[in-house]
Amino acid sequence: MLKNRTFLIGLGTGIIIGALLFQLMLSGEQSRLKLNERDSSAEEKSYTQVEVDALLKAERDSMQLDQEINAGAEETKTAATPSPVKELPTHTISNEPKATATPVRKAAVKHVIRIEAGTGLSKTAELLASQGIIDDQAAFVQKMKKSKQLVRAGYFLFQERITVDAAIAIVTGEPLTKEQADALTSSKK
Repeated sequence: MLKNRTFLIGLGTGIIIGALLFQLMLSGEQSRLKLNERDSSAEEKSYTQVEVDALLKAERDSMQLDQEINAGAEETKTAATPSPVKELPTHTISNEPKATATPVRKAAVKHVIRIEAGTGLSKTAELLASQGIIDDQAAFVQKMKKSKQLVRAGYFLFQERITVDAAIAIVTGEPLTKEQADALTSSKK
């Protein structure tokens, strides 16, 4: 009887340990599946409405800057071609008002600035202020901290003397590629 009792205790203990190991294996498998689901959902980035608005505004601003660059280039071409000048007789007196020269709109100065990876918020504000893009570094830093957005690294196209909100939209938006930045800087020269 003693032989059967030891056998039954060993058999029962083996069944219990086997069941526990099986449960542990199942819970590990479920955890692995949850991690895979989380990883695949991380690839599909969800944007908040504020982020979408900022990205759209940055895109509109860059398109507007491109249009202004093109318009400025056309203005300089038309201003460079001499127009025929009519000589008016000097003895004619007219009561018509003299035509005033139309003011030539000065093309806005644009800067392509590279913000390197790891550049802090205050260094970015100093860089933008030194280039004449923003006037108030403190306001830029304060609004960036309040919005809890991060400055992206890369090349960005700025216009001189823009608002702090516009600068934030640009530095948190999509940066230019190196090729685009090189093309813009080479066209300035």
